[in-house]
Amino acid sequence: MQLEFKMKKPTGHSFNALKEICDRIVMKHPEAIGMVTIELDCGCINVCGVTFKGEPVGSMMSIPAHQETENDNSLVCFKCLEKKSKITNRIVNQGLIWPGEENEIPAEEIRLYIGREVFGHGYSEQGQNDD
Repeated sequence: MQLEFKMKKPTGHSFNALKEICDRIVMKHPEAIGMVTIELDCGCINVCGVTFKGEPVGSMMSIPAHQETENDNSLVCFKCLEKKSKITNRIVNQGLIWPGEENEIPAEEIRLYIGREVFGHGYSEQGQNDD
């Protein structure tokens, strides 16, 4: 049985924020062509730049879903801190974000190649453009 990973495209403010982070990663790392996103069951998102060959660029960054308290400046939520090393069974969404405008993203064949290099042969973009 082959697993199929479908990324549900983030919407609204979260998508704009992820696009902005992607743009920054690509500016900082010229070898990056896009950004990998891994959303966990707690709502936190791990991101990393990705090359044309599907290789990671820079370090994995964690974007916490929410802070535990109003004065909490922690970069990791409590659930992620508890289960620091095991995220595989906590992934609820994963995919790629591309920098620039819609007409500037790589061709579908290239996007699928990179997605399959990163997430495995079951990767699909189906659902990314659904609202």
